[in-house]
Amino acid sequence: MKNLNLFFLAVIFLALGACSSNSNSPEAVAEKFNKAIYTADFNAAKALCTDDSKQAVDLIASFVSEKAGDMKKANVKYETKSVNLSEDGNSADVEGVVLNAYDLQNDKIADSTDTKVHLVKENGKWLVDYKLK
Repeated sequence: MKNLNLFFLAVIFLALGACSSNSNSPEAVAEKFNKAIYTADFNAAKALCTDDSKQAVDLIASFVSEKAGDMKKANVKYETKSVNLSEDGNSADVEGVVLNAYDLQNDKIADSTDTKVHLVKENGKWLVDYKLK
């Protein structure tokens, strides 16, 4: 009976492990990217981007350099609202909400900021395709 209980316990742990979130999903990459951008961790943000997008992240980094210290102090949270995958499965748009991020325009912590991130799949890996508007 004791061995049977251990068996069921092992099965439960394996099942829970299988259900854990995929760190290479569009949702996970969008969350990591948004948290990195809104906490001024620009090297981490660039690691999640396509090569073409890294220059845009560098431009943002230079633009917000005076406020980077305030941005790093923010307790940023992220919630995914929707994920729209392309028909071929090689691109996705992830809409979400960034909570408690530093608002550069108003010089204070904002309750929430809506975001939309476009991702592309390159060599099996989801990357942010970020362009300045």
